[in-house]
Amino acid sequence: MDTSGRKIVLVSPHYDDVPLSLGQSLVDGALSRARRVEVRVVFGRTNWSVMFHPKPSRARVVTAVRRTEEALAARRFGYRVRTEQLEEAILRLGTLDPEAFRGDGPVADDPLVDKIEAMARRWGRGADEVWFCAGVGRHVDHRLVAEAGARLAREDAGGIAFYEERPYTAYLTDEQIAQEVSALGLPMAPSAVSGPIAASTQRTVRRIYRSQIDEYFREAQEIDRSEGRVERVWLPT
Repeated sequence: MDTSGRKIVLVSPHYDDVPLSLGQSLVDGALSRARRVEVRVVFGRTNWSVMFHPKPSRARVVTAVRRTEEALAARRFGYRVRTEQLEEAILRLGTLDPEAFRGDGPVADDPLVDKIEAMARRWGRGADEVWFCAGVGRHVDHRLVAEAGARLAREDAGGIAFYEERPYTAYLTDEQIAQEVSALGLPMAPSAVSGPIAASTQRTVRRIYRSQIDEYFREAQEIDRSEGRVERVWLPT
């Protein structure tokens, strides 16, 4: 995938999604050859951290911590970052129950999709490409972002791609990933944007995102590394 000299906007549901999902591409893959990479974090208000119980009253502190982590990642991986102030699912739904924010329920009519779509149209002005998450893993925030991207791709697929989200992809086969991507209702094909994910890249992510990394993330990284997996995007055909 040739990205040389191009400006690419990466639409990220949460603060850590781009380095987790595209870190190797930023280091020495397709994104490293872009002229400029900008990350736009959609759900910038959060209270989720592995450090303590995510009470709503801690949202301001946790958000500040995560903004700092993202600034460090932007410096390390060479992108520019801006954040919006929408509340992420755990905060706006007021529950830690995975059933509330993971699944296959409809999202197309959610008003948040309209807001994200409007944001993405604005961010895409002057960009050569806009990459959205693909909704792999079925987290509602990811699916909302993916649906906004699918709306734009239905209008004009030129310059739009959908990246696979980690850590979720580590626990899925290629067939399962393809099935989840197909939920967007677009004919698409995968394209590698990095070589095998390196242990050094994974260590950098762990060191930066200390508020987020738990055993689930570590196990996913081990799977990716041991199986020689690469980072991919899906391109509308």
